[in-house]
Amino acid sequence: MQVTKAARTQPSGILVLPVVLFLATFYILPGVFVILMSIGHPPSFSLRTELITAANFERLFGSAYYLKVLVRTIALGFAVGIVTAVLAYPIAYYLVRSSSRFRSVMYFLTLIPMAVGMNMITLGWLVVLGRYGLINSMLLSIGIVREPLTMMYTWGAMIVGLTNVLFTFMALPIAAVLRTIDPSIEQAARNLGAGALRAFIFVTLPLSLEGVATGFLAVFMLSSGALVLPMLLGGQGETILPVLIWEQYSVANDRNFSAALAVVLLFFSLMVLLLQLHMTRMRRVLT
Repeated sequence: MQVTKAARTQPSGILVLPVVLFLATFYILPGVFVILMSIGHPPSFSLRTELITAANFERLFGSAYYLKVLVRTIALGFAVGIVTAVLAYPIAYYLVRSSSRFRSVMYFLTLIPMAVGMNMITLGWLVVLGRYGLINSMLLSIGIVREPLTMMYTWGAMIVGLTNVLFTFMALPIAAVLRTIDPSIEQAARNLGAGALRAFIFVTLPLSLEGVATGFLAVFMLSSGALVLPMLLGGQGETILPVLIWEQYSVANDRNFSAALAVVLLFFSLMVLLLQLHMTRMRRVLT
């Protein structure tokens, strides 16, 4: 018996309905309320145009301090994304191409950051990078330095900590794409005279860029939206937008301005997402 098109599509629509309701309730509706708060309107279903104002955004973009924090946040996301990609690619390549018995151990080590969580990793880096932490204690005992090095509350400390936390989110997408690349393609390039490095640069790497882009997007969004780790490892001197949002909401009790900061952070994250989608689409067209 033949099944009509309407009968085939109806069950899929019913299955999607809970997801749509979940997204609307916990993402779209709160997002609309945050946007309303950012323009001075209370979070309500009745729109009052006389309350709408751009004062919060004028305050943000009119202050050199807030602009500096915004640039630092975006730069941190890009820096962590680049460092993580450089470190994760060789590991992902090893996981896919190697037949060593230690590959399972490497899989385990790659998944540890996701299993441990950001809070525990942050505490670990506090112990390692502290003024009298593990690294400084070793350097002082050996006699390499006479005074403890300042490693905490720096830009480098945030990059190191976030790279550690988000390493899995970069390695797994790259490994997933590398699995789809037939090794015979690389072997064909080798047979045509290309060396191992040349075959990797002109064959393997271009074919795996989609995995790098996916991992970079995830790492960028998570690092630019991180709160606990930048707050503890970066300190006041390296404040980024999520920390500033928390300060304005909880300490200064300026919820409208914190909402404006959140909207700006969301806007730039979406811009990076659209850029990644555009680059992926252009690459598929060219290939």
